[in-house]
Amino acid sequence: MMTEAQILSTSEHTRERLITAAREVFSQNGFQGATVREICRRAEANVAAVNYHFGGKDGLLAEALNFAPLKALQQKNALADQCPRMRLQLFIHDFMLMLLDEKKASPQCRIMARELADPTPALDQIVREAIAPLHEFLGRLLREIVGEQMSEAELRRSVYSIFGQCLFYRHSHPVLQRLNPKLRYDHKEINAIAAHIAAFSLAGIGQSA
Repeated sequence: MMTEAQILSTSEHTRERLITAAREVFSQNGFQGATVREICRRAEANVAAVNYHFGGKDGLLAEALNFAPLKALQQKNALADQCPRMRLQLFIHDFMLMLLDEKKASPQCRIMARELADPTPALDQIVREAIAPLHEFLGRLLREIVGEQMSEAELRRSVYSIFGQCLFYRHSHPVLQRLNPKLRYDHKEINAIAAHIAAFSLAGIGQSA
């Protein structure tokens, strides 16, 4: 017979497996396409476990969308002892690692990218908790670089442009692999992509500022 401590431990392990499986399924299929049955199959859990631990699929999504790594990325960048231009390249590099790394890509970033390509009701929460803070952070960083001579509208478009370049490599991966079958998002390639986006964006900002 299991002790109370063993029961609690087993319950917590089930909960963590459900969150891990949910992140995989949500990032692959989106919120609408993800099924509780598939999540539970991957987590090796009873279907009733989702309601027990999270109150349903919506509650499970809320737990899966833990954007602490994105907040940590911003905090790390803000504390970096580098000039704003170097911090921009660092920001892009770290964001691209979370988005593209074939071995350690952030499931939250992949869920976010999936929602941007195929929005569901979950997008409101993603915008509020992840995308808006990221845009605000990058806007402040760009303001450090360009000063006050750039209008708010141009600054906003520059933020959109940088994120657009980053997300292109995620959304267009199937096409890019067909254009270049040897393409792999290893660290060397991600470093090169991030350096290119930073240099290209800084050049564009320099021309428009």
